[in-house]
Amino acid sequence: MAGYDNKKLGELRPNQIITTFGPGSVVDAMKDSVTILDIPYWKDKGKKIIDGRLASYLNVDAFYMPRTTFAHDIPVQSFPRWHVCSNLKCGRLFDASESFNLEKYLKYGVTCPDCGRKAYPARFITICENGHMSDFPWKWWVHHGDTNCNGRLKMYSTGNTSTLSDMWVECSCGAKRSMSGATQAQNFEGLSCSGMHPFRPNSRREHCEKPVIPSQRGASNVYFAVARSAISIPPWINPLYNLVDEHLRDIALLKDVLGEQEGLDKAYEKFFTSFTREEFDEAYERRMSNIKEFTEIKLMEYQAITHHNDPAYQSNKKHFKAEEDSLPGYFSHYFKRIIRITRLREVRVLLGFTRVDAPDPDADEQPNVVYLTKGRDEKWLPAVEVNGEGIFIEFNRQTLAKWLTEPKTREISEKYAASYREYCESKGWTIKAGRNAVYVLMHTFSHLLIKQMAMSSGYSSSAIRERIYFDDKMAGVLLYTGSSDKEGSLGGLVELGTADQMTNLMRDAFQEALVCTNDPECMNTLPAGKNSNGAACHSCCMISETACENGNRMLDRGLVVPLAGREETSYFRELVNELCQVEI
Repeated sequence: MAGYDNKKLGELRPNQIITTFGPGSVVDAMKDSVTILDIPYWKDKGKKIIDGRLASYLNVDAFYMPRTTFAHDIPVQSFPRWHVCSNLKCGRLFDASESFNLEKYLKYGVTCPDCGRKAYPARFITICENGHMSDFPWKWWVHHGDTNCNGRLKMYSTGNTSTLSDMWVECSCGAKRSMSGATQAQNFEGLSCSGMHPFRPNSRREHCEKPVIPSQRGASNVYFAVARSAISIPPWINPLYNLVDEHLRDIALLKDVLGEQEGLDKAYEKFFTSFTREEFDEAYERRMSNIKEFTEIKLMEYQAITHHNDPAYQSNKKHFKAEEDSLPGYFSHYFKRIIRITRLREVRVLLGFTRVDAPDPDADEQPNVVYLTKGRDEKWLPAVEVNGEGIFIEFNRQTLAKWLTEPKTREISEKYAASYREYCESKGWTIKAGRNAVYVLMHTFSHLLIKQMAMSSGYSSSAIRERIYFDDKMAGVLLYTGSSDKEGSLGGLVELGTADQMTNLMRDAFQEALVCTNDPECMNTLPAGKNSNGAACHSCCMISETACENGNRMLDRGLVVPLAGREETSYFRELVNELCQVEI
Protein backbone atom coordinates (compact mmCIF):
# COMPACT_ATOMS: atom_id res chain seq x y z
CA MET A 1 0.00 0.00 0.00
CA ALA A 2 2.82 2.39 -0.78
CA GLY A 3 2.07 5.68 -2.48
CA TYR A 4 2.66 9.44 -2.34
CA ASP A 5 3.62 10.59 1.13
CA ASN A 6 0.42 12.58 1.70
CA LYS A 7 -1.74 9.61 0.72
CA LYS A 8 0.35 6.85 2.22
CA LEU A 9 -1.60 4.74 4.70
CA GLY A 10 0.92 1.94 5.15
CA GLU A 11 3.17 -0.61 3.51
CA LEU A 12 2.70 -4.31 2.88
CA ARG A 13 4.83 -6.79 0.97
CA PRO A 14 3.10 -8.95 -1.66
CA ASN A 15 3.67 -12.08 0.39
CA GLN A 16 1.93 -10.50 3.40
CA ILE A 17 -1.18 -9.82 1.30
CA ILE A 18 -1.36 -13.50 0.30
CA THR A 19 -0.75 -14.99 3.74
CA THR A 20 -1.86 -12.50 6.40
CA PHE A 21 -3.39 -9.22 5.22
CA GLY A 22 -5.49 -10.12 2.18
CA PRO A 23 -8.86 -8.68 1.14
CA GLY A 24 -11.23 -8.80 4.11
CA SER A 25 -8.52 -8.52 6.77
CA VAL A 26 -8.08 -5.68 9.24
CA VAL A 27 -4.74 -3.84 8.99
CA ASP A 28 -3.36 -1.26 11.39
CA ALA A 29 -2.11 1.45 9.03
CA MET A 30 -0.13 4.57 9.85
CA LYS A 31 -3.12 6.85 10.39
CA ASP A 32 -6.02 4.47 10.83
CA SER A 33 -7.25 0.90 10.86
CA VAL A 34 -8.39 -0.29 7.41
CA THR A 35 -9.67 -3.34 5.56
CA ILE A 36 -8.28 -4.40 2.17
CA LEU A 37 -10.93 -4.30 -0.57
CA ASP A 38 -11.90 -7.17 -2.87
CA ILE A 39 -9.89 -7.55 -6.08
CA PRO A 40 -12.54 -6.05 -8.47
CA TYR A 41 -11.80 -2.73 -6.73
CA TRP A 42 -8.10 -2.97 -7.58
CA LYS A 43 -7.18 -0.62 -10.43
CA ASP A 44 -3.72 -2.03 -11.07
CA LYS A 45 -2.30 -5.52 -11.17
CA GLY A 46 1.34 -6.42 -10.78
CA LYS A 47 3.49 -9.05 -12.45
CA LYS A 48 1.68 -11.94 -14.16
CA ILE A 49 2.43 -15.37 -12.67
CA ILE A 50 1.84 -18.47 -14.74
CA ASP A 51 1.11 -21.88 -13.24
CA GLY A 52 -1.10 -24.08 -15.40
CA ARG A 53 -1.88 -26.70 -12.76
CA LEU A 54 -3.16 -24.25 -10.15
CA ALA A 55 -5.02 -22.25 -12.79
CA SER A 56 -6.73 -25.41 -13.98
CA TYR A 57 -7.63 -26.49 -10.45
CA LEU A 58 -8.93 -23.05 -9.43
CA ASN A 59 -10.67 -22.39 -12.77
CA VAL A 60 -8.97 -19.08 -13.51
CA ASP A 61 -7.11 -17.65 -16.49
CA ALA A 62 -4.07 -16.28 -14.67
CA PHE A 63 -2.54 -15.05 -11.43
CA TYR A 64 -1.15 -11.59 -10.71
CA MET A 65 1.16 -10.41 -7.98
CA PRO A 66 -0.33 -7.59 -5.85
CA ARG A 67 1.09 -4.26 -6.95
CA THR A 68 2.66 -2.58 -3.93
CA THR A 69 5.17 -0.14 -5.38
CA PHE A 70 3.18 2.76 -6.86
CA ALA A 71 0.41 5.17 -5.92
CA HIS A 72 -3.19 3.91 -5.64
CA ASP A 73 -2.01 0.30 -5.73
CA ILE A 74 -4.17 -1.57 -3.18
CA PRO A 75 -7.44 0.19 -2.25
CA VAL A 76 -8.63 0.13 1.34
CA GLN A 77 -11.55 1.36 3.41
CA SER A 78 -11.50 2.59 6.98
CA PHE A 79 -12.66 -0.09 9.42
CA PRO A 80 -13.97 -0.06 12.03
CA ARG A 81 -15.93 3.12 11.39
CA TRP A 82 -16.34 3.90 15.10
CA HIS A 83 -13.45 5.85 16.62
CA VAL A 84 -12.53 7.20 20.05
CA CYS A 85 -11.09 10.66 20.67
CA SER A 86 -7.54 10.57 22.05
CA ASN A 87 -8.30 13.53 24.33
CA LEU A 88 -9.02 11.95 27.71
CA LYS A 89 -11.15 14.93 28.75
CA CYS A 90 -13.29 14.51 25.64
CA GLY A 91 -13.39 10.74 25.03
CA ARG A 92 -16.00 11.09 22.28
CA LEU A 93 -17.04 7.76 20.69
CA PHE A 94 -18.36 8.42 17.18
CA ASP A 95 -19.00 7.01 13.71
CA ALA A 96 -16.30 8.57 11.51
CA SER A 97 -18.31 7.97 8.31
CA GLU A 98 -20.95 10.52 9.36
CA SER A 99 -18.54 13.45 8.94
CA PHE A 100 -15.91 12.03 6.58
CA ASN A 101 -13.66 14.42 4.70
CA LEU A 102 -11.23 12.69 2.32
CA GLU A 103 -8.69 15.49 2.04
CA LYS A 104 -8.56 16.00 5.79
CA TYR A 105 -8.45 12.24 6.37
CA LEU A 106 -5.45 11.70 4.09
CA LYS A 107 -3.56 14.50 5.82
CA TYR A 108 -4.42 13.97 9.48
CA GLY A 109 -6.31 10.69 9.73
CA VAL A 110 -9.59 10.58 11.68
CA THR A 111 -10.16 13.55 14.01
CA CYS A 112 -12.73 14.15 16.73
CA PRO A 113 -15.77 16.18 15.54
CA ASP A 114 -15.97 17.90 18.95
CA CYS A 115 -12.42 18.91 19.94
CA GLY A 116 -10.54 18.25 16.68
CA ARG A 117 -7.94 16.02 18.34
CA LYS A 118 -6.73 12.84 16.66
CA ALA A 119 -9.00 9.82 17.13
CA TYR A 120 -8.05 6.17 17.14
CA PRO A 121 -10.16 3.23 15.85
CA ALA A 122 -12.27 1.36 18.40
CA ARG A 123 -10.70 -1.93 19.39
CA PHE A 124 -13.93 -3.97 19.45
CA ILE A 125 -15.74 -5.43 16.43
CA THR A 126 -18.11 -8.35 15.73
CA ILE A 127 -17.71 -11.28 13.34
CA CYS A 128 -19.62 -14.47 12.47
CA GLU A 129 -18.86 -17.96 11.17
CA ASN A 130 -20.07 -17.01 7.67
CA GLY A 131 -17.29 -14.45 7.35
CA HIS A 132 -19.28 -11.28 7.99
CA MET A 133 -17.73 -8.44 9.98
CA SER A 134 -19.27 -5.33 11.52
CA ASP A 135 -18.66 -2.53 13.95
CA PHE A 136 -19.31 -3.23 17.58
CA PRO A 137 -23.00 -2.43 18.40
CA TRP A 138 -22.16 0.42 20.75
CA LYS A 139 -25.66 1.86 21.14
CA TRP A 140 -27.13 -1.62 21.63
CA TRP A 141 -24.50 -2.37 24.28
CA VAL A 142 -24.92 0.85 26.25
CA HIS A 143 -28.73 0.64 26.29
CA HIS A 144 -28.81 -3.15 26.95
CA GLY A 145 -30.75 -3.79 23.73
CA ASP A 146 -32.31 -2.12 20.69
CA THR A 147 -32.96 1.59 21.11
CA ASN A 148 -33.98 4.69 19.16
CA CYS A 149 -31.76 6.93 21.24
CA ASN A 150 -29.49 9.18 19.18
CA GLY A 151 -27.49 10.48 22.11
CA ARG A 152 -23.76 11.20 21.98
CA LEU A 153 -21.48 8.47 23.27
CA LYS A 154 -18.18 8.79 25.08
CA MET A 155 -15.68 6.27 26.42
CA TYR A 156 -13.60 6.68 29.54
CA SER A 157 -11.59 4.64 32.02
CA THR A 158 -11.85 4.80 35.81
CA GLY A 159 -8.10 4.21 35.91
CA ASN A 160 -8.12 1.72 38.76
CA THR A 161 -6.91 -1.25 36.68
CA SER A 162 -6.29 -2.08 33.04
CA THR A 163 -9.19 -4.56 32.84
CA LEU A 164 -12.29 -4.16 30.68
CA SER A 165 -14.43 -3.68 33.80
CA ASP A 166 -12.79 -0.26 34.28
CA MET A 167 -13.63 0.84 30.73
CA TRP A 168 -17.04 2.50 30.45
CA VAL A 169 -19.24 3.76 27.64
CA GLU A 170 -21.76 6.46 28.50
CA CYS A 171 -24.59 8.01 26.49
CA SER A 172 -25.70 11.62 26.85
CA CYS A 173 -29.14 10.29 27.81
CA GLY A 174 -27.61 8.96 31.03
CA ALA A 175 -27.29 5.27 30.11
CA LYS A 176 -23.88 3.76 30.70
CA ARG A 177 -22.29 0.32 30.79
CA SER A 178 -18.94 -1.23 31.55
CA MET A 179 -17.09 -3.09 28.80
CA SER A 180 -16.80 -6.12 31.07
CA GLY A 181 -18.08 -9.12 29.11
CA ALA A 182 -17.80 -7.32 25.77
CA THR A 183 -15.77 -10.23 24.35
CA GLN A 184 -18.13 -12.99 25.54
CA ALA A 185 -20.57 -14.32 22.94
CA GLN A 186 -23.29 -15.20 25.49
CA ASN A 187 -23.78 -11.50 26.21
CA PHE A 188 -24.91 -10.92 22.62
CA GLU A 189 -27.78 -13.42 22.46
CA GLY A 190 -30.70 -11.98 20.53
CA LEU A 191 -28.50 -9.77 18.36
CA SER A 192 -28.53 -10.98 14.75
CA CYS A 193 -25.58 -10.79 12.37
CA SER A 194 -25.59 -7.73 10.09
CA GLY A 195 -24.56 -9.77 7.03
CA MET A 196 -22.01 -7.12 6.03
CA HIS A 197 -18.77 -7.52 4.10
CA PRO A 198 -16.86 -4.23 4.58
CA PHE A 199 -14.29 -5.30 1.98
CA ARG A 200 -17.09 -5.07 -0.60
CA PRO A 201 -18.43 -1.57 0.14
CA ASN A 202 -20.92 -1.55 -2.74
CA SER A 203 -22.49 -4.93 -2.00
CA ARG A 204 -25.82 -5.45 -0.28
CA ARG A 205 -26.20 -6.97 3.14
CA GLU A 206 -26.68 -10.72 3.14
CA HIS A 207 -29.25 -12.54 5.21
CA CYS A 208 -27.37 -14.34 7.97
CA GLU A 209 -28.69 -16.29 10.93
CA LYS A 210 -25.34 -17.05 12.54
CA PRO A 211 -24.79 -15.72 16.08
CA VAL A 212 -22.70 -12.61 16.58
CA ILE A 213 -19.21 -13.25 17.93
CA PRO A 214 -17.52 -10.26 19.61
CA SER A 215 -13.81 -9.86 19.07
CA GLN A 216 -11.01 -7.35 19.04
CA ARG A 217 -9.90 -6.08 15.65
CA GLY A 218 -6.37 -7.48 16.05
CA ALA A 219 -7.45 -10.92 17.29
CA SER A 220 -6.18 -13.97 15.43
CA ASN A 221 -9.69 -15.35 14.81
CA VAL A 222 -10.74 -12.32 12.72
CA TYR A 223 -9.01 -13.47 9.53
CA PHE A 224 -7.66 -16.78 8.25
CA ALA A 225 -6.35 -16.74 4.69
CA VAL A 226 -7.54 -19.59 2.46
CA ALA A 227 -4.63 -20.21 0.13
CA ARG A 228 -3.37 -22.91 -2.20
CA SER A 229 0.19 -23.43 -3.34
CA ALA A 230 2.03 -25.56 -5.88
CA ILE A 231 5.67 -26.37 -6.46
CA SER A 232 6.59 -25.53 -10.07
CA ILE A 233 7.63 -28.78 -11.76
CA PRO A 234 8.30 -30.06 -15.28
CA PRO A 235 6.65 -30.31 -17.72
CA TRP A 236 4.34 -27.54 -16.49
CA ILE A 237 7.19 -25.03 -16.35
CA ASN A 238 8.36 -25.76 -19.90
CA PRO A 239 8.24 -22.77 -22.28
CA LEU A 240 5.45 -24.38 -24.35
CA TYR A 241 3.14 -24.80 -21.35
CA ASN A 242 3.80 -21.24 -20.23
CA LEU A 243 3.04 -20.02 -23.75
CA VAL A 244 -0.27 -21.92 -23.76
CA ASP A 245 -1.27 -20.20 -20.52
CA GLU A 246 -0.17 -16.84 -21.86
CA HIS A 247 -2.41 -17.17 -24.95
CA LEU A 248 -5.27 -19.10 -23.36
CA ARG A 249 -7.78 -16.30 -23.86
CA ASP A 250 -6.65 -15.82 -27.48
CA ILE A 251 -7.17 -19.53 -28.17
CA ALA A 252 -10.66 -19.42 -26.61
CA LEU A 253 -11.58 -16.39 -28.74
CA LEU A 254 -10.37 -18.06 -31.95
CA LYS A 255 -12.35 -21.20 -31.13
CA ASP A 256 -15.51 -19.14 -30.53
CA VAL A 257 -15.14 -17.30 -33.84
CA LEU A 258 -13.83 -20.06 -36.12
CA GLY A 259 -14.97 -23.23 -34.42
CA GLU A 260 -13.11 -25.89 -32.40
CA GLN A 261 -10.67 -27.36 -34.94
CA GLU A 262 -10.15 -24.35 -37.17
CA GLY A 263 -9.64 -22.14 -34.12
CA LEU A 264 -6.91 -24.45 -32.80
CA ASP A 265 -5.27 -24.54 -36.26
CA LYS A 266 -5.23 -20.74 -36.42
CA ALA A 267 -3.89 -20.46 -32.86
CA TYR A 268 -1.05 -22.86 -33.66
CA GLU A 269 -0.10 -20.93 -36.80
CA LYS A 270 -0.18 -17.61 -34.97
CA PHE A 271 1.57 -18.39 -31.66
CA PHE A 272 3.14 -21.89 -31.56
CA THR A 273 4.98 -22.58 -34.82
CA SER A 274 8.31 -22.91 -32.97
CA PHE A 275 6.94 -26.20 -31.56
CA THR A 276 5.56 -29.23 -33.39
CA ARG A 277 1.81 -29.59 -33.74
CA GLU A 278 1.88 -32.78 -31.66
CA GLU A 279 3.65 -30.96 -28.81
CA PHE A 280 1.09 -28.15 -28.94
CA ASP A 281 -1.88 -30.52 -28.98
CA GLU A 282 -0.52 -32.49 -26.02
CA ALA A 283 0.21 -29.35 -23.98
CA TYR A 284 -3.19 -27.79 -24.72
CA GLU A 285 -5.07 -31.00 -23.95
CA ARG A 286 -3.27 -31.38 -20.62
CA ARG A 287 -3.97 -27.74 -19.71
CA MET A 288 -7.68 -28.04 -20.48
CA SER A 289 -8.06 -31.29 -18.50
CA ASN A 290 -9.28 -29.69 -15.29
CA ILE A 291 -7.69 -30.89 -12.07
CA LYS A 292 -10.54 -31.78 -9.73
CA GLU A 293 -8.73 -32.46 -6.45
CA PHE A 294 -5.79 -30.81 -4.76
CA THR A 295 -4.19 -34.21 -4.14
CA GLU A 296 -3.67 -34.48 -7.92
CA ILE A 297 -1.36 -31.46 -7.75
CA LYS A 298 0.62 -33.00 -4.91
CA LEU A 299 0.87 -36.33 -6.74
CA MET A 300 2.34 -34.56 -9.80
CA GLU A 301 4.92 -32.88 -7.58
CA TYR A 302 5.76 -36.16 -5.84
CA GLN A 303 6.33 -37.91 -9.15
CA ALA A 304 8.46 -35.07 -10.51
CA ILE A 305 10.66 -34.96 -7.39
CA THR A 306 11.12 -38.73 -7.13
CA HIS A 307 11.85 -38.98 -10.89
CA HIS A 308 14.15 -35.96 -11.05
CA ASN A 309 16.81 -38.00 -12.93
CA ASP A 310 14.35 -38.89 -15.69
CA PRO A 311 15.08 -36.85 -18.86
CA ALA A 312 11.38 -35.97 -19.10
CA TYR A 313 11.70 -33.98 -15.86
CA GLN A 314 14.99 -32.26 -16.68
CA SER A 315 13.77 -29.99 -19.46
CA ASN A 316 13.72 -26.78 -17.43
CA LYS A 317 16.17 -26.18 -14.59
CA LYS A 318 15.32 -22.53 -14.08
CA HIS A 319 12.67 -23.33 -11.47
CA PHE A 320 13.42 -26.94 -10.57
CA LYS A 321 16.79 -28.62 -10.02
CA ALA A 322 17.53 -31.59 -7.76
CA GLU A 323 20.39 -33.88 -6.81
CA GLU A 324 20.60 -37.10 -4.81
CA ASP A 325 23.21 -39.25 -3.06
CA SER A 326 22.96 -42.90 -2.11
CA LEU A 327 21.71 -43.59 1.41
CA PRO A 328 23.85 -45.26 4.09
CA GLY A 329 22.68 -48.69 5.23
CA TYR A 330 21.24 -47.52 8.55
CA PHE A 331 18.89 -45.13 6.69
CA SER A 332 17.71 -47.42 3.87
CA HIS A 333 15.41 -49.42 6.14
CA TYR A 334 13.44 -46.27 7.01
CA PHE A 335 13.83 -44.08 3.93
CA LYS A 336 13.86 -44.73 0.21
CA ARG A 337 15.73 -41.57 -0.76
CA ILE A 338 16.75 -38.11 0.42
CA ILE A 339 16.81 -35.51 -2.37
CA ARG A 340 18.33 -32.04 -2.21
CA ILE A 341 16.31 -29.56 -4.30
CA THR A 342 18.78 -26.78 -5.05
CA ARG A 343 16.32 -24.74 -7.08
CA LEU A 344 12.64 -24.54 -6.30
CA ARG A 345 9.74 -22.22 -7.04
CA GLU A 346 6.44 -22.20 -5.19
CA VAL A 347 3.35 -20.30 -6.35
CA ARG A 348 1.01 -19.26 -3.52
CA VAL A 349 -2.51 -18.16 -4.45
CA LEU A 350 -5.09 -16.46 -2.23
CA LEU A 351 -8.61 -17.85 -2.72
CA GLY A 352 -10.46 -16.12 0.09
CA PHE A 353 -10.73 -16.24 3.86
CA THR A 354 -12.61 -17.59 6.85
CA ARG A 355 -13.30 -16.09 10.24
CA VAL A 356 -13.58 -17.72 13.69
CA ASP A 357 -12.00 -21.07 12.62
CA ALA A 358 -8.93 -21.82 10.50
CA PRO A 359 -9.49 -23.68 7.18
CA ASP A 360 -8.18 -27.11 6.27
CA PRO A 361 -5.16 -26.82 3.94
CA ASP A 362 -6.07 -29.77 1.69
CA ALA A 363 -9.90 -29.85 1.71
CA ASP A 364 -11.42 -29.26 -1.73
CA GLU A 365 -14.81 -28.20 -0.33
CA GLN A 366 -15.28 -26.18 2.85
CA PRO A 367 -18.26 -24.26 4.21
CA ASN A 368 -18.06 -20.68 5.50
CA VAL A 369 -15.27 -19.66 3.10
CA VAL A 370 -15.68 -16.15 1.66
CA TYR A 371 -14.17 -16.47 -1.81
CA LEU A 372 -12.64 -13.52 -3.63
CA THR A 373 -14.40 -12.31 -6.75
CA LYS A 374 -12.37 -13.66 -9.66
CA GLY A 375 -13.35 -11.01 -12.19
CA ARG A 376 -15.55 -10.92 -15.29
CA ASP A 377 -13.45 -10.31 -18.41
CA GLU A 378 -10.40 -12.15 -17.12
CA LYS A 379 -10.69 -14.54 -14.22
CA TRP A 380 -7.70 -14.05 -11.94
CA LEU A 381 -6.54 -14.31 -8.34
CA PRO A 382 -3.67 -12.65 -6.43
CA ALA A 383 -0.53 -14.74 -6.01
CA VAL A 384 3.19 -14.59 -5.26
CA GLU A 385 6.06 -16.75 -6.42
CA VAL A 386 8.61 -17.92 -3.88
CA ASN A 387 12.11 -18.91 -4.99
CA GLY A 388 14.09 -21.11 -2.67
CA GLU A 389 15.50 -24.53 -1.85
CA GLY A 390 14.42 -27.67 -0.06
CA ILE A 391 15.06 -31.21 1.14
CA PHE A 392 12.73 -34.03 0.17
CA ILE A 393 12.63 -37.21 2.29
CA GLU A 394 10.80 -40.23 0.90
CA PHE A 395 9.84 -42.89 3.43
CA ASN A 396 10.24 -46.62 2.75
CA ARG A 397 6.65 -47.65 2.07
CA GLN A 398 7.35 -51.34 2.70
CA THR A 399 8.66 -50.58 6.18
CA LEU A 400 5.70 -48.28 6.80
CA ALA A 401 3.25 -51.02 5.79
CA LYS A 402 4.93 -53.51 8.11
CA TRP A 403 5.01 -50.98 10.97
CA LEU A 404 1.31 -50.27 10.49
CA THR A 405 0.43 -53.96 10.95
CA GLU A 406 1.83 -54.00 14.49
CA PRO A 407 -1.12 -54.38 16.92
CA LYS A 408 -0.27 -51.30 19.04
CA THR A 409 0.40 -49.18 15.97
CA ARG A 410 -2.81 -50.30 14.27
CA GLU A 411 -4.79 -49.50 17.42
CA ILE A 412 -3.53 -45.94 17.71
CA SER A 413 -3.80 -45.47 13.93
CA GLU A 414 -7.52 -46.21 14.13
CA LYS A 415 -7.83 -43.64 16.91
CA TYR A 416 -6.18 -40.99 14.75
CA ALA A 417 -8.36 -41.83 11.75
CA ALA A 418 -11.52 -41.57 13.89
CA SER A 419 -10.33 -38.35 15.55
CA TYR A 420 -9.58 -36.71 12.20
CA ARG A 421 -12.93 -37.80 10.79
CA GLU A 422 -14.80 -36.44 13.83
CA TYR A 423 -12.90 -33.16 13.68
CA CYS A 424 -13.67 -32.67 9.98
CA GLU A 425 -17.35 -33.53 10.46
CA SER A 426 -17.61 -30.99 13.29
CA LYS A 427 -16.27 -28.35 10.89
CA GLY A 428 -18.43 -29.47 7.97
CA TRP A 429 -15.40 -30.29 5.82
CA THR A 430 -15.67 -32.81 2.99
CA ILE A 431 -13.28 -35.73 3.59
CA LYS A 432 -11.93 -37.41 0.48
CA ALA A 433 -8.84 -38.96 2.06
CA GLY A 434 -8.49 -40.03 5.66
CA ARG A 435 -5.36 -39.67 7.77
CA ASN A 436 -3.87 -42.35 9.97
CA ALA A 437 -0.71 -42.99 12.01
CA VAL A 438 1.51 -42.78 8.90
CA TYR A 439 0.45 -39.17 8.33
CA VAL A 440 0.98 -38.35 12.02
CA LEU A 441 4.43 -39.98 11.90
CA MET A 442 5.57 -37.97 8.86
CA HIS A 443 4.02 -34.76 10.18
CA THR A 444 5.71 -35.06 13.59
CA PHE A 445 9.04 -36.09 12.03
CA SER A 446 8.83 -32.99 9.83
CA HIS A 447 8.31 -30.70 12.85
CA LEU A 448 11.19 -32.23 14.79
CA LEU A 449 13.54 -31.72 11.82
CA ILE A 450 12.39 -28.12 11.27
CA LYS A 451 13.24 -27.30 14.88
CA GLN A 452 16.75 -28.68 14.44
CA MET A 453 17.30 -27.17 10.98
CA ALA A 454 16.56 -23.73 12.35
CA MET A 455 19.59 -24.10 14.62
CA SER A 456 22.11 -24.49 11.79
CA SER A 457 20.60 -23.45 8.44
CA GLY A 458 20.51 -19.68 8.82
CA TYR A 459 16.69 -19.62 8.70
CA SER A 460 14.24 -19.20 11.55
CA SER A 461 11.83 -22.07 12.26
CA SER A 462 8.96 -19.89 10.99
CA ALA A 463 10.68 -19.55 7.59
CA ILE A 464 11.05 -23.29 6.95
CA ARG A 465 7.81 -24.71 5.61
CA GLU A 466 6.61 -28.28 5.29
CA ARG A 467 4.68 -30.10 2.58
CA ILE A 468 3.37 -33.56 3.45
CA TYR A 469 2.80 -36.04 0.61
CA PHE A 470 0.47 -38.71 1.93
CA ASP A 471 -1.94 -41.20 0.36
CA ASP A 472 -1.84 -44.71 -1.09
CA LYS A 473 0.72 -43.61 -3.70
CA MET A 474 2.79 -41.11 -1.71
CA ALA A 475 4.84 -41.13 1.49
CA GLY A 476 7.22 -38.20 1.72
CA VAL A 477 8.02 -34.86 3.33
CA LEU A 478 9.34 -31.71 1.65
CA LEU A 479 11.01 -29.14 3.91
CA TYR A 480 11.68 -25.95 1.99
CA THR A 481 12.18 -22.24 2.31
CA GLY A 482 12.46 -19.21 0.12
CA SER A 483 11.60 -15.57 -0.33
CA SER A 484 9.08 -13.80 -2.52
CA ASP A 485 11.16 -10.63 -2.38
CA LYS A 486 14.49 -12.06 -3.60
CA GLU A 487 15.74 -14.39 -6.28
CA GLY A 488 16.87 -17.59 -4.60
CA SER A 489 17.82 -18.18 -0.99
CA LEU A 490 20.75 -18.58 1.35
CA GLY A 491 21.71 -22.14 0.42
CA GLY A 492 21.98 -23.20 4.04
CA LEU A 493 19.09 -25.64 3.91
CA VAL A 494 20.37 -27.75 1.01
CA GLU A 495 23.73 -28.18 2.73
CA LEU A 496 21.93 -30.07 5.49
CA GLY A 497 20.67 -32.68 3.00
CA THR A 498 23.82 -34.80 2.88
CA ALA A 499 23.85 -38.16 4.67
CA ASP A 500 26.29 -36.99 7.37
CA GLN A 501 24.36 -33.80 8.09
CA MET A 502 21.01 -35.62 8.14
CA THR A 503 22.47 -38.15 10.57
CA ASN A 504 23.45 -35.34 12.94
CA LEU A 505 20.08 -33.62 12.53
CA MET A 506 18.12 -36.77 13.27
CA ARG A 507 20.26 -37.62 16.27
CA ASP A 508 19.61 -34.19 17.77
CA ALA A 509 15.91 -34.30 16.84
CA PHE A 510 15.44 -37.74 18.44
CA GLN A 511 17.25 -36.70 21.61
CA GLU A 512 15.04 -33.62 21.96
CA ALA A 513 11.90 -35.68 21.35
CA LEU A 514 12.72 -38.34 23.95
CA VAL A 515 12.15 -35.89 26.80
CA CYS A 516 9.70 -32.99 27.04
CA THR A 517 9.57 -30.41 29.83
CA ASN A 518 5.84 -31.12 30.15
CA ASP A 519 6.34 -34.82 30.76
CA PRO A 520 4.77 -36.97 32.10
CA GLU A 521 1.57 -35.14 31.12
CA CYS A 522 2.67 -34.67 27.50
CA MET A 523 3.89 -38.24 26.91
CA ASN A 524 0.67 -39.76 28.27
CA THR A 525 -1.66 -37.79 25.98
CA LEU A 526 -3.55 -39.79 23.35
CA PRO A 527 -5.98 -38.70 20.61
CA ALA A 528 -9.62 -38.68 21.72
CA GLY A 529 -12.68 -37.06 20.13
CA LYS A 530 -11.86 -33.76 18.47
CA ASN A 531 -8.40 -33.73 20.08
CA SER A 532 -6.27 -34.93 17.19
CA ASN A 533 -2.90 -34.68 18.97
CA GLY A 534 -1.08 -37.29 21.02
CA ALA A 535 2.21 -36.71 22.84
CA ALA A 536 2.84 -33.24 21.42
CA CYS A 537 2.94 -29.74 22.84
CA HIS A 538 4.65 -26.40 22.21
CA SER A 539 7.69 -27.52 24.18
CA CYS A 540 8.48 -30.53 21.99
CA CYS A 541 6.69 -30.75 18.63
CA MET A 542 4.66 -27.67 17.73
CA ILE A 543 6.12 -24.98 15.48
CA SER A 544 5.04 -21.63 14.03
CA GLU A 545 1.62 -21.65 12.35
CA THR A 546 3.17 -20.15 9.21
CA ALA A 547 5.46 -23.16 8.86
CA CYS A 548 2.98 -25.93 9.66
CA GLU A 549 0.76 -27.26 6.91
CA ASN A 550 -2.02 -28.43 9.22
CA GLY A 551 -2.35 -25.95 12.08
CA ASN A 552 -0.27 -28.02 14.55
CA ARG A 553 -2.85 -30.80 14.44
CA MET A 554 -2.17 -34.56 14.24
CA LEU A 555 1.19 -34.71 16.02
CA ASP A 556 2.60 -37.44 18.27
CA ARG A 557 6.29 -37.89 19.09
CA GLY A 558 5.41 -41.35 20.47
CA LEU A 559 5.21 -42.55 16.85
CA VAL A 560 8.69 -41.22 16.09
CA VAL A 561 10.73 -42.09 19.18
CA PRO A 562 10.08 -44.75 21.84
CA LEU A 563 8.39 -43.31 24.95
CA ALA A 564 7.90 -45.14 28.22
CA GLY A 565 4.94 -47.49 27.86
CA ARG A 566 4.69 -46.85 24.12
CA GLU A 567 7.92 -48.34 22.80
CA GLU A 568 6.18 -50.57 20.25
CA THR A 569 4.58 -47.67 18.35
CA SER A 570 7.92 -45.99 17.52
CA TYR A 571 8.80 -46.19 13.81
CA PHE A 572 12.46 -45.23 14.42
CA ARG A 573 12.97 -47.36 17.54
CA GLU A 574 16.14 -49.17 16.38
CA LEU A 575 17.55 -46.04 14.71
CA VAL A 576 17.10 -44.07 17.95
CA ASN A 577 18.96 -46.77 19.84
CA GLU A 578 21.80 -46.66 17.30
CA LEU A 579 22.13 -42.88 16.91
CA CYS A 580 21.43 -41.79 20.46
CA GLN A 581 23.21 -44.71 22.14
CA VAL A 582 20.26 -45.48 24.41
CA GLU A 583 18.67 -48.82 25.19
CA ILE A 584 14.88 -48.74 25.33
